Amino acid sequence: MKEVYVVDGVRSAVARAGKRSWFTNVRADDLAAMVINELIRRTGLSDCKEDIDDVILGGTALMKDMGSNIGRYAGIVAGLPHSVPGCTIDRFCASGLQSIASAIATISMGWADLIIVGGVQHMTHVPMGTGADPNPRLAEFTDPRMVSMGYTAEMVARKYGISREKQDQMAVESHAKAHRATEEGHFKHEILPIEADVPDGDGTKHMVVDRDQGIRPETTMETLAGLKTVFMDDEAATVTAGNSSQVNDAAACVIIASEEKCKEMGWTPKMRLVDYVAVGVDPAYMGIGPSVAVPKVLKHAGMSMDQIDIWEVNEAFASQAVYCTELLGIRDHELLNPRGSGISLGHPLGCTGTRIAVTLMNEMPYYGAHYAVESMCVGHGQGAAAIWEWVG
Repeated sequence: MKEVYVVDGVRSAVARAGKRSWFTNVRADDLAAMVINELIRRTGLSDCKEDIDDVILGGTALMKDMGSNIGRYAGIVAGLPHSVPGCTIDRFCASGLQSIASAIATISMGWADLIIVGGVQHMTHVPMGTGADPNPRLAEFTDPRMVSMGYTAEMVARKYGISREKQDQMAVESHAKAHRATEEGHFKHEILPIEADVPDGDGTKHMVVDRDQGIRPETTMETLAGLKTVFMDDEAATVTAGNSSQVNDAAACVIIASEEKCKEMGWTPKMRLVDYVAVGVDPAYMGIGPSVAVPKVLKHAGMSMDQIDIWEVNEAFASQAVYCTELLGIRDHELLNPRGSGISLGHPLGCTGTRIAVTLMNEMPYYGAHYAVESMCVGHGQGAAAIWEWVG
């Protein structure tokens, strides 16, 4: 088995999906191609693109400009040689992480040496639920309302007693962390500035998009308390737009290479994937995925909780993120989502797993971390978790 490493990574800013998205006039495949080309530039691959064995992109809702195998399209649009193939992987919210794991497994088996891997999602062009046609027989197997992620967030809050106050508190903390990280320049290296024509009144304006759009530093417990619940409206309802992740547009990529390829190219590797797991849970309580995936990946790796320096547990909804981090005993950990997460930075579904990996690539040396865990819940009752080791 070959030793395999993450060499470098970059991402776009995360735009807030909708009519005012900073990427509303940028196609998903173009967005991914821009990130791929920046990664090639940073790693000196411009004169040896033919060395790239594959392009693997994570994504979900694969239609319109997300469709027709965007992993292949993005490589073509990026100007890669036609000899470089491409594919797309869909594990919903963990697509970007699953793509990384798949590339590492491929290289470790000796089937490739260098793969560009990432994730992309354009929820402005392909809104959540577009084209969905749930099987009418779902009720024979599960709660059919689980097709709504918001419904499952309410179910988690109710089953495990996660109060509105706890959820709102996590949201306030998330925005504060993300705003502080932005102001202190911690995202500057990982974000590729992209020129775009963005909505402005009844027209557009030209803008360099170099920061995440959805961060709201003015968020307080008082402002969140005034928001109406979104997915249910009875007295027990707690989930609002303010304590949920956003819908977003973004792309992120990393280069995965064998130890031999790193030496050949003169690259200093940054991270090593220690272990990765995906798990299944009751679809009606989708958000509990990390609480199952994290213990499993640690056990599989023969590691303990106290060996982990940074915890990145995606905030799909505060209800599930509070539950999972409390159950794992890390809710008050100093380095839990230290630069924000889904509620503040956003959750561009297929991109999120790679976005988190790129952020960790910058966080780990800054905080002097040796090991980090990346985890997320996954739509329709799954969870995923990975352990990263800093080797740079």
